[in-house]
Amino acid sequence: MSNETEDFEQTYEALEKENFPDGKRIRFIAELGASSDIEGHFRLICRTWKEEKNLRLESSFGRHGEEGLRFLLERLKKVEISDALLQREEASEELREAVFTAYLLAEILSQGRHREYFSSYCEELLPFLLRFSETEEDFLREKCLIALGWVAGEREIPFLTRKMLEDRDAFCRAWAASSLMQMSFHRVNGAILQEETKKDFAKAIEEEKDLQASGIMIEAAQTLFSKKWLSASALEAEDEAQIEKARRSALRFLLK
Repeated sequence: MSNETEDFEQTYEALEKENFPDGKRIRFIAELGASSDIEGHFRLICRTWKEEKNLRLESSFGRHGEEGLRFLLERLKKVEISDALLQREEASEELREAVFTAYLLAEILSQGRHREYFSSYCEELLPFLLRFSETEEDFLREKCLIALGWVAGEREIPFLTRKMLEDRDAFCRAWAASSLMQMSFHRVNGAILQEETKKDFAKAIEEEKDLQASGIMIEAAQTLFSKKWLSASALEAEDEAQIEKARRSALRFLLK
């Protein structure tokens, strides 16, 4: 362990005693991102994940540049997630850390999607996200599906449409729909997405029983198809009348 890592851990523990005041926490996050100690930074991030502290120490990890991306990929390559771990209803710490790592890498890539290395790193990350998204743990599956919206390519469209239509968890179905829309801002041409997903969006929106999931699907579809059926305020308020009205409008368009 480097001296810098030891200093960071001491700072973390000092801030913990003060209950992580915002000003000091934000300065600490900046110091971590400016440091050359990538492993030390990541170790502290993992600690917050394990302790379930939402301190956002990972928000400055992108400042490590391509070296940081390589570090995260290597971490993923060293982890072996068995089928048995994926099939457990309660995820192991190992799987949880792997999913959070993959999500962090996808999030950083999304922020740098105009970089020349963007697509190559996406391709390396995709197998991990696709595998982890088969976990039985709903929350981790949601994170994987969200991350796929930032890094997936055209060939992942059928995978996400299947999740939108068939996943047992309402939020997973909703985030799969949202990710199909997100793909249009990243690696997939919007016209291709419109052509390949129109019928699937219609089926999903028509059949979805969960009100909030329905709203999220409608919002995703209206963004992808440049329509305005549902307001953000109605979705946030889970206004049943407005969501049902928007559902009818969306179906009239999507079933044409």
